[in-house]
Amino acid sequence: MNKYYKEQFNKVLEYIHLNLDGQLDIKTLSKIAYISEYHFHRLIKSFLDEALGTYIKRIRIESGAKLLKYSDNSITDIAYKIGYESPTSFNKSFKKHFNVSPTQFRQNPLNSFDSVKQKQEKTNFDITVNKKKIDSFKIICHPSKGILNSNSIELLWKDLIMYASQNQIINNKTKFVGIHWDDPSITNNDNIRYDACLSIENKPENSPFPIKQILGGKYLCFTYKGDDKYLGDVYDQIFRDYIIEKDIKLRNQPLFEQFLTQRETTQPAERITEIYIPV
Repeated sequence: MNKYYKEQFNKVLEYIHLNLDGQLDIKTLSKIAYISEYHFHRLIKSFLDEALGTYIKRIRIESGAKLLKYSDNSITDIAYKIGYESPTSFNKSFKKHFNVSPTQFRQNPLNSFDSVKQKQEKTNFDITVNKKKIDSFKIICHPSKGILNSNSIELLWKDLIMYASQNQIINNKTKFVGIHWDDPSITNNDNIRYDACLSIENKPENSPFPIKQILGGKYLCFTYKGDDKYLGDVYDQIFRDYIIEKDIKLRNQPLFEQFLTQRETTQPAERITEIYIPV
């Protein structure tokens, strides 16, 4: 699939994630992509490797699972927030997908914060928090789909940095940003999505990588010092001990990481990561 379609479909996916309670019909989404309704469904299916309706349904269910896990919102509120017409239809779809009801999922020890607490006691995370207000900035992204390990992440970043270096994109103001779109404890390994990103001042010509934007506004910035292989546990600790404990309301947009130290030249225990959560 060529660059044009990739860019247009990435716009569509971003719209879907930010508007789960809105109109996500073919007519609306094809207009966002500037692609004929007649061809849109077949084209985006080839991009997603699954039917658009299946994708939207899965993203809604997985978003509901995240809210069950990381918020104290009622099941009714969650159902409407992610675009279901009624809590009953949400319950039915959720049980079909996860083989448990939303209530059972929330109560299940495997999805509770007890297991996270055990991990935290073993790793002793070093985390501080500050409030920050940032301006919007453009990013060039290398998106991936599927289970990620340290080797695959390194290859992802290596490809992006090589392109950026060859095209003189990197300078002393460049931000190195990672976006995790999915929770590995909820999303099937084959569907986990991660973007390796670099901030850019101007859009490069003929870029093989999509251009996106980190929206400005207020964020809670959590600074973590340590091996980034524990970042999944760090996220759980942040949501458990801060977001939920202090009843913080979050904006409906993705969180992101910014890496302040160079992975290649910094020992794992000394690496510093800032985690930005929109509030």
